[in-house]
Amino acid sequence: MSTTVDESVIRPAAPGAPPIMSVIDIGSSGIRMLVVELRADGSVRTLEELDRPLALGREAFKTGILTAGSIQKAVNILRQYRERMTAYGVTHVRAVATHAVRAALNRDTFVDRVFLATGIEVEVIEGSQETLLTFAAVEKALAAHPEYRQGEALLFELGGGSTEWALLRNGEVVASVTHDLGTVRMREALRATENDRRAKTRLMQHTVREMMQVVRRSLPFEKLSLILAIGSEARFAGRQLARGEKGREGAAPPAADGEMDVVSVKDLKRLADQILTLSPEEIAGTFSVPPNESESLAPALLTYAEVARLCQLDSIVVPHESMRDGLVLHMARSIREGATVLFPNQTIAAAVNLARKYQTDEKHGVHVAALGRAIFQATKAQHQMGEREQLLLEVAAIVHDIGTFVAARSHHRHSYYLMMNSEVFGLSRTDLEIVANLARYHRREGPQSDHPAYASLPRAARLTVNRLAAILRVADALDKGHMQRVQNPRVSLVDDELRIEVEAAEDLALERIALESKGGLFEEVFGLKPVLVESPAVPA
Repeated sequence: MSTTVDESVIRPAAPGAPPIMSVIDIGSSGIRMLVVELRADGSVRTLEELDRPLALGREAFKTGILTAGSIQKAVNILRQYRERMTAYGVTHVRAVATHAVRAALNRDTFVDRVFLATGIEVEVIEGSQETLLTFAAVEKALAAHPEYRQGEALLFELGGGSTEWALLRNGEVVASVTHDLGTVRMREALRATENDRRAKTRLMQHTVREMMQVVRRSLPFEKLSLILAIGSEARFAGRQLARGEKGREGAAPPAADGEMDVVSVKDLKRLADQILTLSPEEIAGTFSVPPNESESLAPALLTYAEVARLCQLDSIVVPHESMRDGLVLHMARSIREGATVLFPNQTIAAAVNLARKYQTDEKHGVHVAALGRAIFQATKAQHQMGEREQLLLEVAAIVHDIGTFVAARSHHRHSYYLMMNSEVFGLSRTDLEIVANLARYHRREGPQSDHPAYASLPRAARLTVNRLAAILRVADALDKGHMQRVQNPRVSLVDDELRIEVEAAEDLALERIALESKGGLFEEVFGLKPVLVESPAVPA
């Protein structure tokens, strides 16, 4: 799944009134809210943007916890936001927390405190979900610039606590990764150096080189045609360097929808050198930026410049969108279409890329995914699952054999822990746990309550694993020989059987034996016995 929209109704909209949506982003350096109106044609009109500084990241990354004082400050801000939502008559709200809260050992306490005090339910999202939401916003801008959709591009968002990376090929995401280094840690490192501009620059260049070495192991890019830099510091650079803003005077005109700024590496370095000579107070005064962002500008600008240099590019492209815009787009789609999954094809592409990394039989994995999809669709009334679960099934089918990279023996167990330590574009931590368990149970014994990893899942997730594992085992059995002999099956329910009918083109004895061995879980879960039926071939 890409992500699931978790909506809570603030108050019913008046009959015929357009939905009013609010999205809240609880980040490492502040809490931001965007309130918009969803128009009948699907477009949105911004009603208000709010930004309140709160250094949750500095605390969480140093001590591993959020103090009672910080939690109370967050509650106070969110109470103010709740009042604004009530004033606007907000009908749908989604609040997400990113790396600072994600890294805190007491994050459940934070989430519960906020809910009890404000009624706002906060969803702590993973880095891959941040990347998906950011891409959702940027993809709309890319559509207006076909020249930016050619070849390989690297999208990265430099946040307070982490950096989210995605590799795009012809405008489509094929892989993503999160690196736990953001501007909060960067500026702490700069504080520890002597007051020497060149020393600070060298430190940042060394830090970025180390980060890029890690990123390259997960994102197999070769010759990039473009770097898309996301984040408030990147947008600052765009305003200053591409659109001519000079401090308080001569402010740049507002950005048009879909507009992007092109910023040269030379100008980035020059601006970073200027900022490194200023105090945080001087930066805030000179460039009219919030004090909580002033210390992040120099390390961010140096990072953008060094990433571009390492990728042999002389400029970066800066979209004006943020993750909050992606949240709005996702919520609007859910309201209008009832859809809960964004970019499923790109999540599948990321799964295929992961399978390639571990040198699995790609044709087998993709074919098992297609077989599983056919069974899933034919049994909707029995399993009562939706598009989210179907996506998880297909991802699991593609990656279920990655454990063979470690060893063929017990490879289902190896597949489990490789998945638990991987990242797939758009999947949450719970999604990955479900996929890992599906890979674990594609062979040998099925889910059991004395298996710690399975037993630790919430009940709803365990039920999902049971149902999807039953389908996956049948689909895998139908390609036992990895020869894709079962093509275009007609799946139907007849009495107490799941009938899988195929034209008898080749000997299916191996698949029949495998189905007899692995179909037991399906019969336990759904009360249907999987049966492979061969029908006479239709004359050409």
